Amino acid sequence: MIKVFHRAVLFLFICSTVFSQKLLIEVDTEEGRILQLIDGETDATKKVTLLEHFAKTFPNHEAGTWVLGQLQSCYLAGGQLDKALELGARLLILDPGDVSAAHNGLKAAEAKKDVELIKLWSAQASQAARKVKELKKPEEAGDVEEWKQKVEYAKQVDQYSEYALYSITLQSKDSRIKAKLIESLEQKNPNSEYLAQLRTAQTQVVRQVDIEEAVAAAETAFARGEYNVDSLMMTANHLMSRRRDPEKVIAYSTKLVEMLNKGSKPADRSDADWNRAKHQMLGTANWMIGLLYSTQERFGAADRTLRQALPDLKNSDMVAGALYHLGYVNFRLAEAGDRIRIHDAVRFTSECIAIDSAVQRQAIENLKSMKAEYNLP
Repeated sequence: MIKVFHRAVLFLFICSTVFSQKLLIEVDTEEGRILQLIDGETDATKKVTLLEHFAKTFPNHEAGTWVLGQLQSCYLAGGQLDKALELGARLLILDPGDVSAAHNGLKAAEAKKDVELIKLWSAQASQAARKVKELKKPEEAGDVEEWKQKVEYAKQVDQYSEYALYSITLQSKDSRIKAKLIESLEQKNPNSEYLAQLRTAQTQVVRQVDIEEAVAAAETAFARGEYNVDSLMMTANHLMSRRRDPEKVIAYSTKLVEMLNKGSKPADRSDADWNRAKHQMLGTANWMIGLLYSTQERFGAADRTLRQALPDLKNSDMVAGALYHLGYVNFRLAEAGDRIRIHDAVRFTSECIAIDSAVQRQAIENLKSMKAEYNLP
């Protein structure tokens, strides 16, 4: 939009995505005439031609940065993505705080679906935005509104830079690339709202990646106090299956139970789906804790957690394992002086025997010994 300010001079209100940039242009100059044509041109092809001509003919003009910014936007809209990226890099050299140029560069990278470019331009957009966000509030009242517009736009672009990583992570089919993108987002902003969503999905990612690498990454996050139920379940399960670090299995499973009991349903899951998943994780976590307590001869704690696990267990082998250990720990508690426990020991062992499992034969022998020692029928 052009408004005449004086017969020989005018203000050319050049509007970028962020705010209005005022340039004092002389109407009767060649530069002024072309800028007026650019400002009023609605045909995209003609506008690009005019912009390219101006940039080439008047590279040092005060409107040069604006022209390059307009040209980058036109290239982006016209699908000339490499040119848009090239201009974005050039503009950021001229002004590292050019948020519009960085944002357009990120959009071009997204359009190319190039993961490395998206990572690069996400970082560029965030850096430019943060430079603007750090600008001090101007003392002149007349400049405050423009400052507010700049800072607000910078906040939006900084957030979008995180969304871009989140979006391409969800789209990527390569599990290793997914893991690296999650890492990039975590480095950018450990408290990103998108990171929490990706961590929920990360279990599906890391199960396809080297499991040891995935567990190491999860434990690094745990050390920082960053937990999510899927990573806790994955890590505890893996360590349990490898018969490694029983105290870690207990600690992670205990944390998982605590989070499941206190946490709310994720927004992206139905009530039925979440209820099913929650009880499955609760059963598995308590089962792992109980079995380890049993092997450590922490019989009271083993009895308590295995009883908690039973209602949530659906796998017959896990049920049999829980019943076998409940029979064993209650027998040991009876031996320690709580003799009434022998009845629970017999009951649980009998229920275990009723299930065709790897521990069935040993449970039969255990039951015989219990009855013989306590003169039970």
